[in-house]
Order: sequence, then C-alpha cells, then structure tokens
Amino acid sequence: MNITIITDHEGFLGIREDWERLEKLDKQIAYYSTFRFNYSWWLAFGEDRNYKLFIICCYRDQQIVGIAPLMIRRNDKMILSCNVLCFIGQGDYLDMLVDNRHYSAQSIIKNIFMAIQENSSEWDRISLTHIHMNSRLLHYLQRHDTYNPHIEYLTSCPRMNMREYGSFEQLSEDIFNKKMRKKPGKMQKQIPYTFRVIRGSQSEDIYDRISYVHKQEKDYLQNERGRTERRSVFDDEHNEAFYRTLFRGNEDVVIFLLESQDGEIIIYSCCYLFGNVSYDWNTGYTPKYAGFHGIADVLQMEIVQYLFENRVADQIDLGAGAYSWKFRWTNQFVVNYAMHYWNPSNFSSSLLHGLVKTRRFLQKGVLA
Repeated sequence: MNITIITDHEGFLGIREDWERLEKLDKQIAYYSTFRFNYSWWLAFGEDRNYKLFIICCYRDQQIVGIAPLMIRRNDKMILSCNVLCFIGQGDYLDMLVDNRHYSAQSIIKNIFMAIQENSSEWDRISLTHIHMNSRLLHYLQRHDTYNPHIEYLTSCPRMNMREYGSFEQLSEDIFNKKMRKKPGKMQKQIPYTFRVIRGSQSEDIYDRISYVHKQEKDYLQNERGRTERRSVFDDEHNEAFYRTLFRGNEDVVIFLLESQDGEIIIYSCCYLFGNVSYDWNTGYTPKYAGFHGIADVLQMEIVQYLFENRVADQIDLGAGAYSWKFRWTNQFVVNYAMHYWNPSNFSSSLLHGLVKTRRFLQKGVLA
C-alpha cells in the first residue's frame, strides 16, 4: 500500500470524490466523519495558525482505500509548545474511513499508523478521542502492544434502537412511562403547539432562529439561575461560520421543534441524519417556557413517533454524556474511548509528559 499525506486546502478539496465514495462504503462511520462536515469545519477554523492538516490517504492499486482525517494542533504549554495529532473538527463519534471490500481494514489502519510513526518528528502527542466501542480503529489499538495501555474510557452515548419494536405504541409503552405519555395532551391544553420538522435545505433562516433561542437560554441560566458556567456553542465566531456553512442547503441537517400558535420556538432539537441514525447534538428552549415542566419529554416523544412512523431512521443517538434524562428516553448506550500517546523519541514531548504527570500528582495530593 502507498501513503500520501495532505497538508493543504487544495489537497483536501481534491480528495472529495474519494472521501464521499468511502462514506457510502463504510457503514461504521457517523456523520462527523463525512467530507461535508470536516470540510465545513476546516473552512471556518483552518486559518488558525495553530492548526495544520495531516490527512493520511492509503492507496491500493492507485485507488484510495483508507482516509485518516487528522490534523496537528499546536498547544502552548507553559514555556513549551506541544504538537498534538488529532482528528479534524469535533463530534460525538470520530473515526478513520476504510474500504474493506477487497482489503483488510486492520491492514489499512496498520499502514496509516506506520505513516504516523514515520512522521514522528511532526508530533509530540497522539490524541484520538470519541472512538466508538465497536469501531475497527479501536480494535486495532486494543490489539497493539504500544497503544493498548494508553486507551481510556471517555464517555457514554445513550441510544434507542427503534427497530426492536413492531409498533410505536409498543415502543412508547416500553420506553416512556405512563406519566410521560400523558404530557403531550396536557401540554396542548396549556400551550397549544405544532410539531415541525425542518431540514437545512428547506429554510434559510433556521440557523438564526435556533442560535437566537440557544443564546437566550444561556443568558437566562446565567442571570436567573446562577449558572455562570453556562455557554452557547453559537457564541463563538468560528463555530458560527462552521454551522452556517454546514446548514446551508443541507438535507442531512434536521431541526425538530415545538412551535407556539404565534410561530415562536418553544423548544428545538438539532440532529444529523446519516446511515439510518439520527444524531442529536444540540437542544434549546425559549426561557419564557422554562416554567412548563415536560416540554423536553413532549418534544422527544414527537421526534420518536415521527422517525418511527416515517421510517426516517432506525436508531436515535442522544450524543455524548451519561445524563439520567437521556437514559429515560433510550434503551441502549454506546461507550466511547480515547487514546493518548506521548512521543517517546521526542525530548520536548518527554519533558511535557513529565510535567503533566507531576501536575496531576500534585492535584491529587491537594484534593486528598
């Protein structure tokens, strides 16, 4: 197998056709590994001088059979800087794409990591996060004597498999308790609402509408509830550029919302639809409805019924975070892992690693 490493914007755009071909072939990846998601992110963040593309392409018989969507992120640590090899972008599931119809996935990933090690002068640390427990990448890392000791649990992602049920009624009785099932009717009497489904390709202003609601919610939680740590993902100018680009004309971006009679968003949930999975990644509500308990339950039940009856997706993934309210809406969960590996052949890397370990030891001592 031959390897090419892409480090510039033109090269990134040049592999679009091959990347999108692998998207259709690789049934394990999530929306966060698609070309559109990663390229949109890079357009927004790529001008940062601390980011450098490091996309590894694996070729066999002059055709790309594997892509590792990586970059090098420069972190300044005290008096030293650290070059971290990591996935491009952000997301609940990150992975490498492979075409294993004729070639072993493990062989493709092995060649990618050989290229990583051959270019060890470029990085001080490998930090691969949000790796699905069933991914071929994790399997490779677990089998490898060098990387196995550096794998750690990261988070859990609650998930519902709707195809285990023959009808929505059966699903509803199993997942939602009796009290929860009464909430839609109760809410209609208190706040008459309309359930709407809007795709990025159907609305030019949907980004502005949901980002406004999310920022309102942040202000309310900070000022009225004392949640000073609360932030909105839409406050960051680079995130705003990223999401605007991603939403524009995108059939895979879906916003589910409850709307009042005067057209105001009561609560919304933003998802990506890909590979028969609905990936929920952002939710927000208008503060004036904060006193009405159960609006999130009502929205979730409406979403599940819509997806089930229209056969839009087989599974609903509620994203990273093992919160109790997520498990009340699901019947399964996925575990995500991370792998952090310091470069043993680099002096500055070894020094940084030592400083990090010392700081953690001191922090544990203080907490004890």
